[in-house]
Amino acid sequence: MRMKILNTIHEDYHMHSINYSDGMNTIDEIVQYAGKIWLKKIVITDHSQLAQNKEGFAVRNRRSNNRRRKNVYNDVDVSFGIEWDLIDDQWNCCFDIQWLEPDFCILSCHKEVYEGDLKNITQAYINAIHKYHKKIKFIGHICNFSTSEYLDIAAIANVLNQYQIPIELNCAYLHSQWMNLEKFNSLLSLVQAGVYVNSDMHTLNDFNLRQAGFDYLKGKWYL
Repeated sequence: MRMKILNTIHEDYHMHSINYSDGMNTIDEIVQYAGKIWLKKIVITDHSQLAQNKEGFAVRNRRSNNRRRKNVYNDVDVSFGIEWDLIDDQWNCCFDIQWLEPDFCILSCHKEVYEGDLKNITQAYINAIHKYHKKIKFIGHICNFSTSEYLDIAAIANVLNQYQIPIELNCAYLHSQWMNLEKFNSLLSLVQAGVYVNSDMHTLNDFNLRQAGFDYLKGKWYL
């Protein structure tokens, strides 16, 4: 089966900084390093305010800083987004950082932040996707082991296909074996909109994990 890959090896749309969440590097360091490894486009997608509050991230003032930021180091196209948090099995999500709502939005579920019953995680995704499908760029690390036990793959694929929303192959989760690959492969075979291959970078070294994601898809004959 040929799978539509929505970014190239030179693009990464999921990463975290020390400025606004739990990354280990500053945005300036990330941008400079991205240029050194020949990335052409990146999106800084730090965690939502709810995740920051629950995990105790020390963040600087995003509201003023991001509107003034400009890449003065290289030709990498740099944008700012956010990794939303699925909150409960209604339609509730946290989609801001300090009341700012970027246009590039990843919908993810983090067990430490989710306030509902994990047994209802499928319905939580479905409700949120129905409500916010116009804003969601893709679904982040959906088949992680902390939530995948309760995930109805067919039901999730059905609602994603209804709105043509892609999923993510998260290379950090792939490398750390935090993914339920059986469920991910099943979902991958059903989703029509395609897949993004991203690092979910928290350290500069995490950028190097991206090649493994493309190799994985190639090994499964998706490329």
